[in-house]
Amino acid sequence: MLEKIGIYFIDFKRLRDNAVIVDAGACKGEFIEKIIKKNSTYKIIAIECDKDNIEILREKSFPNVTICEKALIGHKPKEKLFYHQYTGFPESGTVGYEKTYIKKHRKFAGITKYEIETLGINDIFSELNIDRIDYMKMNIEGSERDILATMTGETASRIGQISISTHTKILSDLSSTFLKRSAEIDVIQRLNELGFKAWEVGRRLVYGIFNKMEA
Repeated sequence: MLEKIGIYFIDFKRLRDNAVIVDAGACKGEFIEKIIKKNSTYKIIAIECDKDNIEILREKSFPNVTICEKALIGHKPKEKLFYHQYTGFPESGTVGYEKTYIKKHRKFAGITKYEIETLGINDIFSELNIDRIDYMKMNIEGSERDILATMTGETASRIGQISISTHTKILSDLSSTFLKRSAEIDVIQRLNELGFKAWEVGRRLVYGIFNKMEA
């Protein structure tokens, strides 16, 4: 049975006792806080590349939480990748492109850019030293489609549940970036191709369970 945690959905009954949860785009750890209240024994990996958010995550000192200070991506471009941090919009940082609609907002006060390290989706198990992911939450401001485009069937088969925040306002911004080739991917269709049973569970929110987990 799906349970709503914040804006995301998760089926706790499908999790192992020693479940591994990956929070890609952990931000300030709000989702992690809610998960820990349900069960503090899960192994949680917070993937986050925003320097300010990383510092906040460190200060919170969550139990059983490892912080991966990288950006989760699909294919790696030849050029260096920079994080765009928007003053006045601390939860809207982007990797490799600028959000044009934020610039029109009166609270917009500027962009700080800095180079970041990355973690490729198909390297996630070897780099994080895990053998499977019981649940993955993904809120990464537009990179989700490229990750799904790059994800192999072998990688998908090792992810039990996945919850993805899809970003539609920024699709036009991706047309001149390294993300352009995957900008038009249908998230639900691609998840189903990878072996998930996926459907829309909310506004710009998709949930999927890998089919073999149905048994």
